[in-house]
Amino acid sequence: MFEFYWFAREYPRFYRYHLDHAEHRLKEIHQKYHFIKKSEEKRIKDFDENCFEVSVSNPITHQIYWDFEAYLMALNAALDLLARVVGVAYSNQTPVSFNKLCGKKELSGPVDILRKAKLKWVDRFKDYRDCFVHYTPVDNRVYADIIRTKDNLLLRCKLPTNPNIRTVEGFKYSRKIEVLKYASTLYRHISALDKAVAKEIMRLYKAKQFPKRTTNLFFIGQRTR
Repeated sequence: MFEFYWFAREYPRFYRYHLDHAEHRLKEIHQKYHFIKKSEEKRIKDFDENCFEVSVSNPITHQIYWDFEAYLMALNAALDLLARVVGVAYSNQTPVSFNKLCGKKELSGPVDILRKAKLKWVDRFKDYRDCFVHYTPVDNRVYADIIRTKDNLLLRCKLPTNPNIRTVEGFKYSRKIEVLKYASTLYRHISALDKAVAKEIMRLYKAKQFPKRTTNLFFIGQRTR
């Protein structure tokens, strides 16, 4: 059981490392939204009363999107670590990535929780992650849209509704989806997944059904060339 004791101590720490990174990036996005609103507030209020929306592009708007891309990568890493934690609920070696573990149709139990999350929000999240990390950013010059309402200023940073098109020229947009709102939704989703998996693992542990694999844990995911 020595290997499992090491695994049980270290892998949750690795997982939390990535979750903490994601939380940091989300807070950074929120703070930059606040900064832009405060810095542009007076200038916008001085505009003609018939002007209800302006777009701003500056180093801070770029940093928002950089933080968002890093946020997606941190969440993706956390999901893969979570898959490795869930993997020891099975006797045989399991895939080390979230998607590949979910694809093992012969497995049931804790992996079903991951599959539900995959259908509900992970697939869509990975569409954005793959698009922005491997193909193209939102645009070559990104903007924050500031909308003046009767009592407040609203700030939006656009996201495409069709990330799988993977080209700026083909992106379409909707007011219903934007960076901070979507990032906050993702954080609620992964927090709920975290709690659901922890609850199931504890249930299995109390029933003496977890872990089922306690050896060959030191080199999970090792690749040789």
